[in-house]
Amino acid sequence: MRTVLVNLPWFKDGRFGVRAGSRWPFTSKPERDGHIHYIPFPFFLAYTAALLKKEGKGVKLVDAIAGEMSEAACIEEIAGFDPGLVLVETSTPSFKNDMRIIAAIRQSLKGIKIGLCGAHAGEFAAEILKEHESIDYVIVGEYEQVALDLVNALEGGRDLRPVAGLAYREGGGVVLSDRRGSVDDLDVLPWPERLVPLIYKYNDGFAGLPCPSVQMLASRGCPFQCSFCLLPQTLYKGNGYRKRDFMDVVDEMEHLVRQFDFKAVYFDDEVFNCDRGYVVKICEEIIRRGLHVPWAAMTRVDLMDEELLETMARAGAYAVKYGIESADQDIRSQCKKSLDLDKARAVIGVTKRLGIKVHLTFCIGLPGETRQTMQSTIDFAREMDPDSLQFTFATPYPGTEYFRYAQGKGWLGSVDWDDYDGNEKFIVRTMDLSIDDLESIKPTLYQIFKGKCGCQ
Repeated sequence: MRTVLVNLPWFKDGRFGVRAGSRWPFTSKPERDGHIHYIPFPFFLAYTAALLKKEGKGVKLVDAIAGEMSEAACIEEIAGFDPGLVLVETSTPSFKNDMRIIAAIRQSLKGIKIGLCGAHAGEFAAEILKEHESIDYVIVGEYEQVALDLVNALEGGRDLRPVAGLAYREGGGVVLSDRRGSVDDLDVLPWPERLVPLIYKYNDGFAGLPCPSVQMLASRGCPFQCSFCLLPQTLYKGNGYRKRDFMDVVDEMEHLVRQFDFKAVYFDDEVFNCDRGYVVKICEEIIRRGLHVPWAAMTRVDLMDEELLETMARAGAYAVKYGIESADQDIRSQCKKSLDLDKARAVIGVTKRLGIKVHLTFCIGLPGETRQTMQSTIDFAREMDPDSLQFTFATPYPGTEYFRYAQGKGWLGSVDWDDYDGNEKFIVRTMDLSIDDLESIKPTLYQIFKGKCGCQ
């Protein structure tokens, strides 16, 4: 049986959607040339494709977003592989779009089975199966190994009940199997599937990161408890921080750079520097091998120190992302973002002094936000003068503590999933600010940080 793993097209009001590979799915305006300016690598789809291929399964990965494919072209690509199973990664703001395209796939490809995966699908597995006849299966949580178990069961004509992490229909009802644990040993997974020449379309060129660049994961998960963070509370469900063997990480890095001539590498981990000693080992191995390639990473500013930054700089670190979210201590405390702003100032200063570029991320509209706190955050961003930065609009995705909090307060301004786009609109108010109040700050952000701001 052949399987197609797909990141469906997503176009909305002249905006491109960003779904698979993103921790916060959203839409954004295209560049002046009409192309997408930021495309994350679809890690879970790509790891699943690689695992199925390793096990001798017929599999095809279709990324319609990176390939800028129309809906008709995407369906034609899927049909051309003659699959028995199609697995689609969906998200909250793209869900209605995805269900519409899936209905068209069902019409075109008779007799196939269709499954959904991703954070949103896992949170609403039973509801989706009850309300959408076009969906046969929903995978809950990290889905590489569940997908393999499902394919094995379907190929063998076996009962699906032993497949942990799967929801499906049976006897007129919905069966929800026990959730399968996340992948504790990441080294059991092969390197993710990389599609050539599509491999060069993925980019996250913050702070001027040289292109073409390639995105990698050295670890998964995060031990911190930020109330708004999606994947740790949904896909990972508290399974914590897990890391690959550092030698295998550098092996993959070297392979990608030498085989495909990438000019930079970006480690898109939740917290690349969660384990200080681990980062040092990676850096020392990069230096030992003479891999003279710029690289960047998503990090926590409060886990960084001068000695570690110096080691990273010697190993070729080009840039780091630091998540600040808000300059107000009460807001950070309410959303469980434990961060000392004075330490952040100091570390940002050291980072810049060592020649490592800085990208800062902020989130406007979190619980406790006022006009004064927004101004404090703007002032902090100006003071730090990062090489690039990103303002997102607080979005309470289903499955997170933040969603439950906003729902309990009656502060959600919409129950239409299309609106849960943290790069386009606000959909939740705060105690002091209405949604209209929050919307009014957007032109100011764009104007003040024009040329550096990644939200649009």
